[in-house]
Amino acid sequence: MAVNNNSGETPPPSLYPLRPYEEMAVLRQALSGVGTEQCFNSNEEIYAARENDKSLYLFTDGYFSFIRVSDGLVLSSARGEMIYGIAECMRPRGGWFLKIEEPCKARVVPVDQAFEIFTQQNLWQTVASLLTWFIQVYSVREEHLLGVTAYVMIRNKLLELNILTPELRSAINVTDYIQERTQLARSTIMAILSQLRRGEYIEIKRGKLISIKHLPKEY
Repeated sequence: MAVNNNSGETPPPSLYPLRPYEEMAVLRQALSGVGTEQCFNSNEEIYAARENDKSLYLFTDGYFSFIRVSDGLVLSSARGEMIYGIAECMRPRGGWFLKIEEPCKARVVPVDQAFEIFTQQNLWQTVASLLTWFIQVYSVREEHLLGVTAYVMIRNKLLELNILTPELRSAINVTDYIQERTQLARSTIMAILSQLRRGEYIEIKRGKLISIKHLPKEY
């Protein structure tokens, strides 16, 4: 098969809905006087709800991946400010965890204290707005991966990877990145990437994505 060069144009860089920074700032401010500051190292795994221990994690910066427990699938990755644990503490099911990708700090707040403050300060609408963003992100992710061809999956993950800074991309193997997020066979990924490179649609050096010139919608 060959890449169809007559299809539509590469979409704009904003693949996912804008993160609700204003809402996160409001919640961080409300919880600034409770909990403790903790440091986290790369590859640490955080479970917001474990038996009787439930906490929210308020990160001002960092790089994180959300991992499905059952098979290690990377559901999504995010860099920057993040509040983790609200949904998991409200309705625990243990289906996923947060993996720390680089050293960072967070304010860790016991969930009982956090929820009491949300009620006292009438912040549940703000919480709902934040949770809506998470739902939107995962809805877009499903659009990228369900009911589409292997090429479309790979195309979407290449565009997603291309949004990262060159410094971040320089530490990420493009084949690993796609496989961790799609669970496609490695041979399938490498075959499609090879055709895209031969057609000069993308530039990859030493396994790292350097640039995308154009990615047709169809294969």
